[in-house]
Amino acid sequence: MRLSTLYLSVALAFFGGIETTLAQNVENGRRLSERWCTECHAIAPAPAKRNRASPFSAIAAKETINSDMIASFLLLPHATMPNLPLSRQDAQDIAAFIMGMKR
Repeated sequence: MRLSTLYLSVALAFFGGIETTLAQNVENGRRLSERWCTECHAIAPAPAKRNRASPFSAIAAKETINSDMIASFLLLPHATMPNLPLSRQDAQDIAAFIMGMKR
C-alpha cells in the first residue's frame, strides 16, 4: 500500500509539473500576441500608436484578474474581438504572457 501511494505521488508530481510547464509557455504567448493581438492591444510595455483596446500591461495590473480568467475569456466569443483560432494551450500561453507584465 505504501509503495503504490509513493508511485501515485511521484506520478502526480511529475505529470502535474509538466502541465504547469506547458501552461506557462510565455514565449509562445508573446508570439501569438504579436500575431493576433497587436492590431488592437499594446502588448509591449511601451504604448502603441493606436490602441482600440486596453494595453496588456493595464490588463495585468488589475487586482481582480488572473491567468485562468484571461485564458477563459480568450476562448469565449466576443462582440468586440475576433474569434481567434486558439487552443486551450494557446490561450493559457497568452494569459501567462499578459500576467508576466504585472508590476
